[in-house]
Amino acid sequence: MDTTTRNRMNGNKKKKEDEVVSPSIGSPGLVNKALSKASSRDDFDSSKDETSSDDDSQAVANATNNADNAKPTDPPESKYKKLAVRSVIGAMMIAFFTLILSTDHFIVSLFVIALQLLVFKEMVSLRYIEAKEKKIPRFRTLAWFFLLSAFFFFYAKPILVKLATYYPDIFQHFVHYHLWHSFSLYCIGFVSFIFTLRKGVYRYQFSQFTWILMILMMVVVQSNFIISNIYQGFIWFILPVAIIVCNDIFAYFNGFFLGKKFIQKPLMKISPNKTWEGFIGATIWTLVFAYYFAGFLTQFQWCICPKGSSGFMETLTCVPDPVFVEKDYVLPVEVSAFLSKYIGIQMTHFSYVPIQYHALVLALFGSLIAPFGGFFASGIKRAYKIKDFDNIFPGHGGVTDRTDCQFIMGLFIHVYYLTFIKTNDLDANQIWQGLLMLPIDQQVQIYQKLQTTIESVLIKA
Repeated sequence: MDTTTRNRMNGNKKKKEDEVVSPSIGSPGLVNKALSKASSRDDFDSSKDETSSDDDSQAVANATNNADNAKPTDPPESKYKKLAVRSVIGAMMIAFFTLILSTDHFIVSLFVIALQLLVFKEMVSLRYIEAKEKKIPRFRTLAWFFLLSAFFFFYAKPILVKLATYYPDIFQHFVHYHLWHSFSLYCIGFVSFIFTLRKGVYRYQFSQFTWILMILMMVVVQSNFIISNIYQGFIWFILPVAIIVCNDIFAYFNGFFLGKKFIQKPLMKISPNKTWEGFIGATIWTLVFAYYFAGFLTQFQWCICPKGSSGFMETLTCVPDPVFVEKDYVLPVEVSAFLSKYIGIQMTHFSYVPIQYHALVLALFGSLIAPFGGFFASGIKRAYKIKDFDNIFPGHGGVTDRTDCQFIMGLFIHVYYLTFIKTNDLDANQIWQGLLMLPIDQQVQIYQKLQTTIESVLIKA
């Protein structure tokens, strides 16, 4: 081989080596390979974490066919078929809900807790990426541990108090130290989360942890107030739930038949299927429904009486709260004269039940504010490019799709009831639970004092 040929070959070899070490701008594949090698030599894994959010988006994008912003060209008969399916399944859900209400406060509370479990499952599964979860030992188990810890904090104490009346030696300790045990469970979960941290998936783990805490706050915390409403009287559970269901039904049917015929713009860009016609029509019909349905519920003592200390499936009797008692309002003379002279109505007074006017306030909240819980859920679905959270109920989606407005409505009822309706700060049930938490010797002292007081009152009478 001559010298010229040898030099040419050496020059080409050196040129290729230079391209690998110092890739040109026009060689993106070599650039990416070189940068990848460089980043792998870095002790930090921040570059891996930086791409985790892109992986999340790509995973959910590839896993869905029913994007929230999809526009299928369904024939007209398909549209009415979906309406029929949605109506039948909706009627079945209302019938099942009515059956649950015919049982006992404890059963209804278990029903609400079961809904929380299903919502938690749907929300956690929404961000599940199998490839990343395989790298994290027992991370999903930890998510359920946080849920059960929250359940223990919110729901265990009344059960422990009840058990302490039958087995005081065993459960009195758990009643007294309930808060400490709840905090201990939280610490166990928090420390366990730190131990599960793995290099390369830090960002995914912290985003999942934040997501779990948000679910607990939005679902479990607000549902705790719903269960509190149940024991204040079934009406404070039935009425708000019925208001949301009524608003949803009329919004759907008004939007179905009248949507975008008067106002072309959608109600919310984040939920383009919602229409102004549906929103306005649902508000009007919900106000009418709430007024008359509240008056209907006041006829039943099982609905207006608080649970108190009555037993399981025991018939409830109570002195009705003033908010449920019919009152007579005498119109001012000037108003009566105006109605008679200009309108032709002879009216000097009218009867009303205060709860009906409170129901109008509840209906306004359920029509104007509570739907934003649905818009919030729509935003989540749009972010993850899914149509429904699940397909448990044909035409309706998952449990989250049916309860997205109920949580904030339940919280509002609790705040509204304690602020504007409840007359006593303490009731007999709360006092009784407080007494059971005291040591036996203090319970005996209170019993003796109460017995002496009652005997003296009876003697005077």
